[in-house]
Amino acid sequence: MSRPLALLTGFGPFQGVTENPSGLVAQAVGADSPPGLEVRGAVLPVTFEGVAPKLRELLDSEDRTPELILGMGVHQGSTFRLESRASATLGSEKKDNDGVAASELSPLAAGNRATRVDMDLAVELLSGVARIAVERSDDAGGFVCECAYHAILSEALRRDSRGLFLHVPPLDVVPLEEQFEVVRSFLGQLVPALRYGCAEVDPV
Repeated sequence: MSRPLALLTGFGPFQGVTENPSGLVAQAVGADSPPGLEVRGAVLPVTFEGVAPKLRELLDSEDRTPELILGMGVHQGSTFRLESRASATLGSEKKDNDGVAASELSPLAAGNRATRVDMDLAVELLSGVARIAVERSDDAGGFVCECAYHAILSEALRRDSRGLFLHVPPLDVVPLEEQFEVVRSFLGQLVPALRYGCAEVDPV
């Protein structure tokens, strides 16, 4: 039997962030998957227009559907932050790498989205491998991260998969090697839980 597949995405640099841990961790875990799991790591563009097509391209290139699509981005806090929802209305005034602000965009198609992953269990599993606090959030920030999460949840629903988004702290809060170990261990526990049906809920 083949190992279950997970798609792990992050982002590269953008305004004020020269080293984005989310993209670095995605690539590192993709190159060194946890035992029993196959992880594809990828970096999404920091643009509202480009993020959904790139995600779709990555998923279409696979010969099977991932058990989990885990998106990551960096936030300025000192926690790991698991996002439960993606809003269709993006309100951030920050500009993406194309110079576009979310406030200039129309609401995303299909309305708000919520994860089907059991958030209580996800927080518990992540807290078990992280030395800093883990938070549950209902506000993914209104920037490209939220746009990506909306696309992840839409694609997960269409492909009968599951989607989740994790905001990681900056590298001066948690070094890259530690973030790598945290995310790798988290995936190694969460995906089997999804496969055996104990980490999924109906979206609300």
